[in-house]
Amino acid sequence: MAPLALLLLLKIAITLLVVSGPFLVLPKSKIDQLSGYAGTPVAFYRLYGTAIFALLVAYSGGLVSVLAGNVPWTVIAMGIASNLGATLVMIGTGEARKHPALAAFFAFIAAGLIGAALLPEMAVTPLKL
Repeated sequence: MAPLALLLLLKIAITLLVVSGPFLVLPKSKIDQLSGYAGTPVAFYRLYGTAIFALLVAYSGGLVSVLAGNVPWTVIAMGIASNLGATLVMIGTGEARKHPALAAFFAFIAAGLIGAALLPEMAVTPLKL
């Protein structure tokens, strides 16, 4: 499998399990507790989970493209904007200190996508094991 395919698969799986899924299915009280944003309407949580799920649909399209040997430029650009933006927001607001693993995850994905943009042939070439 190509490095970019592995990165996208990791992004999809972790984000579905840790972000989108919980915001879509957990009870409001549990999301309040986990997020620290008590008092937020449940509709806001569900809308956020839906928006993140929509990004995962786009990442899935990118994964299919990579598996076909193509460079998914739009998905790479979207992912850099999303993950680098999330990293910078978390650092700027101090949330990175509260949730360092999440900030590191976003930074890792952003770095991998920047690498894919700089070395696209390497990113879509299957690894030889």
